[in-house]
Amino acid sequence: MKKLFVFDLDNTLRSTNLRKILPNTKKLIQEISANPDYVLALATGRGLAKLDVLEDMDSFFKYKILVNGAITLEDNLILNENHIKKEVVEDIINAANQRNIAVGLVGMKDEVVTFIDKEVEKAFDNFVDKKPKAQPTFYLEQHVYQMWVFHKDEKMLEKEIRQHQDLEIYHWHDGGFDIVPKGISKASALKELMKKYPDYQVIAVGDGHNDLDMIRLADVGIIMENSRWIKDAQGSFQYVAPHVDHDALYDFFKNTTHHIRS
Repeated sequence: MKKLFVFDLDNTLRSTNLRKILPNTKKLIQEISANPDYVLALATGRGLAKLDVLEDMDSFFKYKILVNGAITLEDNLILNENHIKKEVVEDIINAANQRNIAVGLVGMKDEVVTFIDKEVEKAFDNFVDKKPKAQPTFYLEQHVYQMWVFHKDEKMLEKEIRQHQDLEIYHWHDGGFDIVPKGISKASALKELMKKYPDYQVIAVGDGHNDLDMIRLADVGIIMENSRWIKDAQGSFQYVAPHVDHDALYDFFKNTTHHIRS
């Protein structure tokens, strides 16, 4: 059977705690990519600027759904893109500045913040060694595909932003969320890929709030044991995969009915 595999990155393929993709997980991805009947896609909230964590695995993914579906690459060329309007970006920045809250701005290749504070440093602690540069006028020169805010009071910030604009908001694991244009998600990007592969079984694996609709959309939805959102996703998935830190995805696929050797 032909299959389209879609994997989330952080805390699905890559352990945030251990700050790497573990050996058996790499083995799984390599074997899937080598099968001519399988198509392999990555779906992440990260932009291009933060994909260095893939290391030598980058070439295994034919498709990369980035910044929560705002950008889709096919063989590293742009397939689809949806940016946030400049006036919307400006509106959110102004609202955040009034509360002295930094905002992250994700472009096609770069990621910046309006200013750097302790919340920004905390947000990037488990992602990359280098911190983003402060460039508050970035949105005037380049398209912004995603914004993010990191703060201990998530509910207050979400309420504040929703008062200003109708946007999609995807919560992180701890204190903060990503912001993308309305109607944009990993699931919306996956729907477009499914049009290209109508006869393929779709298998989606993830752990985050931004993965739930994608998992629900797939023929076989798999949620990670370490997911903060398992209770919210009840009825949306068929399997629970082992905790990312256990590096057991390879054996999990090998021992289930949808494993990579079928």
